[in-house]
Amino acid sequence: MKCLVIFFLIFTTSNAFAVKDERSLLKCLGAEEKKFHLKKETGPRYDLNQRLISEMIQIPKAELSVESFEDICQKSESPSWRLLELALTKGQSVFEVPAQITGTQREVAQGMILDFIEVTSEIFLNLLTQIQSLAPTPHCLEQEIPEITNLMSDIKHLQEDVDIKKIFSGRDQKIFEKLKDYSLAFKRCQERAKKKLRSGSKPAAKKS
Repeated sequence: MKCLVIFFLIFTTSNAFAVKDERSLLKCLGAEEKKFHLKKETGPRYDLNQRLISEMIQIPKAELSVESFEDICQKSESPSWRLLELALTKGQSVFEVPAQITGTQREVAQGMILDFIEVTSEIFLNLLTQIQSLAPTPHCLEQEIPEITNLMSDIKHLQEDVDIKKIFSGRDQKIFEKLKDYSLAFKRCQERAKKKLRSGSKPAAKKS
């Protein structure tokens, strides 16, 4: 009988962990990290993944809501990218603290989620800066994504007084979609630079 009780406890506990593991954000981000390693890919996307893994490790008692998990980990090609986007635009509603976490532990977890939401603007600015540093021309991103100029100005000057979600409201999707394909934007900038160079190097027409 004792053996059956022990087996039942192990079985139910492992099942509980299995259910939780299905929605584990860290597992999701870790799978993306593995893809980067297999492709030997580095750069802004990889660094963002590493930063978000580091941040999430500090909030062990928080998970994604069901809707957010499906959006970030099942529908998106880049969980890290989508996590940052949703955290910026939807705030703490992206996360939930399991019902079994109560009292002080729950308050601490919720506080840590808020701390993460507050730092997302810094993470986004770092991502932008890193991408811009790889651009083939000085103002490439501003030319390809004109909305970035005003957005960065608002983040720097308004984030202490205005909710970060309101700063991103109405312009987030367009910016993130364009920024996600920054390699294509770089190619267009290169083409413009080459075209300008070619037109500038043409000899002036001789006067008759």
